[in-house]
Amino acid sequence: MKKLYFLLFTVLISTISFGQVVINEIDADTPGTDMAEFIELKGTPNASLDGLVVVLFNGSNDTSYAAFDLDGMSLDSNGFFILGNTGLSPDVDLGASNSLQNGADAVAVYTANDSDFPNGTGVTSVGLVDAIVYGTSDADDTELLSGLGETVQYDESLNSANDTESLQLNAAGTAYETKAPTYRLENNAAVCELSLTTTTAICDDFTVNTDTYTATVDFSGGGTSSYTVTASSGTVDLTNGDPSTDASGTITVTGVTEGVNVVITVINGTLCNLDSTITAPVCEPAITLPHYEGFNYTVGADLGDQPNWSNFSGSDNPIDVISGNLNYPNLENPTGNSIHLEGGFIDSELVFEPATSGEVFASFIINVRDLSNITDLTDGGYFAVLGNFDARLWVHPDTDPVGTTYDIAITNSGSASSFSTQKFNINENVFIVMSYNISTGGISAWVNPDSNDLGGTAPTALLTDTDSSPSSLIDKFVLRQDSTGETPSIDFDELRIGTSWADVTPNLLSTSLFEANNFNIYPNPVTNGIVNISSNSNEAIKVAVYDILGKQVLNNTLTNNTLNVSSLNSGVYILRLSQNNNTTSKKLIIK
Repeated sequence: MKKLYFLLFTVLISTISFGQVVINEIDADTPGTDMAEFIELKGTPNASLDGLVVVLFNGSNDTSYAAFDLDGMSLDSNGFFILGNTGLSPDVDLGASNSLQNGADAVAVYTANDSDFPNGTGVTSVGLVDAIVYGTSDADDTELLSGLGETVQYDESLNSANDTESLQLNAAGTAYETKAPTYRLENNAAVCELSLTTTTAICDDFTVNTDTYTATVDFSGGGTSSYTVTASSGTVDLTNGDPSTDASGTITVTGVTEGVNVVITVINGTLCNLDSTITAPVCEPAITLPHYEGFNYTVGADLGDQPNWSNFSGSDNPIDVISGNLNYPNLENPTGNSIHLEGGFIDSELVFEPATSGEVFASFIINVRDLSNITDLTDGGYFAVLGNFDARLWVHPDTDPVGTTYDIAITNSGSASSFSTQKFNINENVFIVMSYNISTGGISAWVNPDSNDLGGTAPTALLTDTDSSPSSLIDKFVLRQDSTGETPSIDFDELRIGTSWADVTPNLLSTSLFEANNFNIYPNPVTNGIVNISSNSNEAIKVAVYDILGKQVLNNTLTNNTLNVSSLNSGVYILRLSQNNNTTSKKLIIK
């Protein structure tokens, strides 16, 4: 009787031991010819697998098609055992190359020998330790389920990623999950490899009406699973990057309505469920004319990152803010810093409220520092643009790539042939005014106009061209860095944009007279939201208010000498005042 009890006790211990071995993971469908498939068992580290057999059942006839005896084998030091294709790394414990069918099929572990399961053996639960019935979008095999005592047929194609995902026992040991393989690792070691990073929101247009914008989010870690990309608004465009196929790229959503935040969601099932919320930009013009840009920004900063500016084309070598100023005789004194252009394939734009009639002027000072890199001797390159490439200003080496003089042209087209007869030297300040007439398509440029003409009416232009199909509006000024063979080294400063010659050529002398003309601003500081502005003239006063970053925050024309500033926060502002073709600037403090 003692021997009988001992034998019974031994069988009980063995049953408990085998009961601790589970099918931890199977990967039946892998890329190509399934040469990466495997079955992973898990149990007590280093435990013997003597007395166990792994049996594979075919759902087409619900009988066995392979059996692998585990006598003499054991779990590794982490409790794993791999039966799978040879060549997998780390090495498999028992080779079974390309033996695992895709489903509907089953894997079962029994306390038995391989001889007990010759091919064609019917499904049974006798001696069963563990089992999984699986498929790849197959209908449930009810005979396999009932014969193995299972209720769920698990789908390796659940996330439409059967090539790159496996079936893994969850942490509770109650069900299988479909996610990225964790070969010889804990199943919770699987992580979402995809990351969503930098976002942008760029207005498609800037009008006083409701516009649309384009949202983007960069990603990395793609190409390892099949992902579904959706957006809460707009249309998803994967032209510049599809996380299902590309390791990195940019997900784009077009046509999002201004004022509506968009959520971009990327999922591949239970492992990756990512989203990125992009805040809608304000697509109304922040600038009304006249506008002054003194480049009062941090030295070394990218111009495209500054208020009112954006980089809209290209990505190499942004336009930099540099220290110092450029000036021109009798032109109003410069403020802030300046910027530097050179070859680099990037365009930065400043968008303003569209002018739909009349003439738009832009003025600025340039200093060409170096021409030696220019290889395009036909027409050089254009660097300043008014409108949607409606008027383009060109710099062209006069001699050869290492010359020290240049001439200037203005065109409506992408080439230039008619250049100024006057030559200009490197390292000298040159004051330029350019204009576009919306009614006629007329394009004009003035170079170093006489000081007596500043602040008055426009003299005869030095250069002209005509747009044969006049634009219906002008709403932007563009600074262009083309190739290194077309764009010289240029310092640029004192940008002014307006609808009259006087707007962009403020005369320092007339400004001084204007300031001396009993011009009053009171109270200053402002405490009640109202500031009074008066002069000896009865003419209307144009007032533009700028914050300390140079962003225009108010624009008004006064007829009763009263300006309402109650919408502005406390701080220091600059008033730009125009009257009778004269312009001046004053500091305003709001408490």
